[in-house]
Amino acid sequence: MTQTWMVGLLVGLAGLYSVWYLLPTAARKRLGRWNRWLASAPACGSCSECGNCAKPPAGNSPPGVAGQALTFHKKP
Repeated sequence: MTQTWMVGLLVGLAGLYSVWYLLPTAARKRLGRWNRWLASAPACGSCSECGNCAKPPAGNSPPGVAGQALTFHKKP
């Protein structure tokens, strides 16, 4: 019986976390008026306020290669 309650508790907490993770930023800000911890973003990439998601990673392409078109040639 105790095991059933523990599993139910864990599933309920996982469900609450998934709802909180998928909340839009506006809803999370409204919750932040009630509790500051609830306004925080769950992880990087869930919102666009910081602007870090829009920046391309540095150092992935060699210099002078970015923006050049690729040309594919058929073999004879």
